[in-house]
Amino acid sequence: MGEGLAGLQDVWRPALALVLGFPVALLILNETEAAFARRGHPLAAQLRWIRNWILPLLALVLFMTTVLGWPTTDVSVRLAQTALWIVLAAGAIGCVNALVFEAAVPGSWQTRVPRLLRDLVRVLLVALAAAMVYSQVWGEDLSGALTALGVGSVVLGLALQEPLGNLFSGVMLLMERPFEVGDDIEVGSFSGVVKEINWRSAHVRSFGGITRVIPNSTLNKETITNYSRPRRMRMEIVEIGFSYDDPPNKVRDALLEVARETPGVIANPAPIAATFAFADSGIIYRLIYRTLESDRWPVRNELMTRIWYAAKRHGLTIPYPVRVNLEYRQQQRFGKTDPSATDWLARFPQIPPLAVDADAAGDAGVMLQSVDYARQEVIFETGDALDGVHVLVRGAVSLRVGAGRAAAEIAVVRPGEFFGEAGLHGTQPADVRAVALEDSTCVRISPDAARKLFEQSPKLARDIGHALDVRRRAALAARSAGRDVPS
Repeated sequence: MGEGLAGLQDVWRPALALVLGFPVALLILNETEAAFARRGHPLAAQLRWIRNWILPLLALVLFMTTVLGWPTTDVSVRLAQTALWIVLAAGAIGCVNALVFEAAVPGSWQTRVPRLLRDLVRVLLVALAAAMVYSQVWGEDLSGALTALGVGSVVLGLALQEPLGNLFSGVMLLMERPFEVGDDIEVGSFSGVVKEINWRSAHVRSFGGITRVIPNSTLNKETITNYSRPRRMRMEIVEIGFSYDDPPNKVRDALLEVARETPGVIANPAPIAATFAFADSGIIYRLIYRTLESDRWPVRNELMTRIWYAAKRHGLTIPYPVRVNLEYRQQQRFGKTDPSATDWLARFPQIPPLAVDADAAGDAGVMLQSVDYARQEVIFETGDALDGVHVLVRGAVSLRVGAGRAAAEIAVVRPGEFFGEAGLHGTQPADVRAVALEDSTCVRISPDAARKLFEQSPKLARDIGHALDVRRRAALAARSAGRDVPS
């Protein structure tokens, strides 16, 4: 009788503990989960997992073994214990993931760990927990299970070649890490921001709002361009043609002006405008600038729009292909002709017209010759042989003594002024250096033509002589001050 009462007492105590403890534990978990959910903490999901799976399975195992007294070798008990240990392992891994990774401070090392790596580690730990349960709960030898698993893996691998290919490609991408979540990338013809990387694919959202799911195997084969490394900027190249009549320096200055004034164009490194090619219909120029990847298309749209207005404002012509068939017996040069040297000189009233045919070739060669120079181009160096005098008809020219950084500017020649006077009386070495400050045109007058010109206008000869004397004294002063290397 006493043994029966003692056995009954051993049964009702665990039963009472389950009856009272299970609701109390549920109540505590409910309140804790609600508090974490209100704070938006990622641990709330794991508390729900404990409440919905771990706690009921734990109560079931305790009920079977302590209240009903079933042995641990019973199949039902083993099944319940197997389920309990598996959900326990999954819950523990989930809690670690929530506390270490999901609740991490933005910018910390935890946030840079790819989700694919966390998923692989989670699957591996769950598999290890299942192996331990198989060995400890069921008391089975793992060697036979591993052999069967190996054979099954071969069959499963053949059946799931594509998913496994994506998995291993994802592992290779994870090891190389060509991009991370949040990077701006371009794969093939598609570009956008990486939003997610998982075991099968990467989710890339374009700047138009379209999300494309790209398999890892495709990423492993394609060329990936990452615009977020080392900086989140993109180099853009715009090609545009202008007329052959438009001076290249003027075109490039206009393009750079547009690039610098367009919002979204990055100032450092500065935009570059280059003369690229001579095409059938015009000269092709390249404008190279940098902008943020997210601003790429709006900036390009604004820049191309402003180029059209800048071309109109600066008098530039954007040509287009035109084909015309003409039946015409040409008697003279077809199309617009450039001004001759005589035409250039006729624009300056102080220079009288020459009484001879100055454009014809005589014994001394061409008497007048117009020559174009680009900005910063050297017209002649100190010591170069000069045969005649120069007249600037367009632009500006700097006269300097010395070389390199030690050069000193003694005068700036403006349109209508003479320079290079060393060649007035035949071939003589230049005593200064002439450099074009902007796109310029000069007319070279031979010594014979210069004598005829000064005979027609003594006043012009006196004015030029005075200007040349001022420059000569400035050159001597610069040399005496030690800013030139003695020749």
